[in-house]
Amino acid sequence: MTPRRSSTIAIGDGDGEWFLGNAGPELDAALRDCSPLWPRPDDSAAPIHGVFLTDAELDHTSGLLSLRQASELHVYGTVAVQTLLSQCGLLPTLESYTVVHWHEVRPGERFALQYSDGAASPLWCEPIEASSGRLPRYARGRGPTSGVVVGYRITDERTAHTAVFLPSVAALDASIVEQLRATQLVLVDGSFWTDDEMHRQRRGTAAARSMGHLPVNGADGSLRLLRQLTDAHIVYTHINNTNPMLFEDGPERACLTSAGASVAHDGAEYEL
Repeated sequence: MTPRRSSTIAIGDGDGEWFLGNAGPELDAALRDCSPLWPRPDDSAAPIHGVFLTDAELDHTSGLLSLRQASELHVYGTVAVQTLLSQCGLLPTLESYTVVHWHEVRPGERFALQYSDGAASPLWCEPIEASSGRLPRYARGRGPTSGVVVGYRITDERTAHTAVFLPSVAALDASIVEQLRATQLVLVDGSFWTDDEMHRQRRGTAAARSMGHLPVNGADGSLRLLRQLTDAHIVYTHINNTNPMLFEDGPERACLTSAGASVAHDGAEYEL
């Protein structure tokens, strides 16, 4: 089993400029391993223009503090995510070190990711509502109920090709599946293989769905639902260390391969 970092992606515009999707706790190490994201010889700043957040979980946001030395930071997220990060103190802490420009996003409303100078990039995002009603553990059950978790449909206007980043999703209803059609790449929640995985492996009693994650396997699992997307490459990400599909020679991985799906790994690159 190959170790993997938390679910953070980098989206490039094709001209050397980048945006991050989430900012996991190992972001420092990830940036060190990815030379295209290093500062250029004639510029002390890294070519990272902003971060778009799917939720306010610490596994997806604590890496923002690794970017605190930037002169300014553009962050995209819902009102719910902004509220939760303010309540837990992460956003005020970040604002103590750098200027944070918060860009409010709303499910169903497309927007262009902006370069640091305010110009629109060719990368357009459309947030997809994926909330299950579950809040981050630190919220103690109190907080907003909508916009807590979103995915993003990302389109490069120059090629018209589209990718979807959906690292946390509790259910793939008809409206979400419809938004995944005509998509070349789907990076989707692969946290658990079965709903009772934690119990089976004596790692806890919570079911996958109760934690906001649709299991991969099963009659109503994500793999069966996503197989109908014949034009899309399905890549599972955000994988818990209890998930047996991490074993490359296991039957679960063979099941994925036979369905035309794959498992994300650190440093994987996809071109649209």
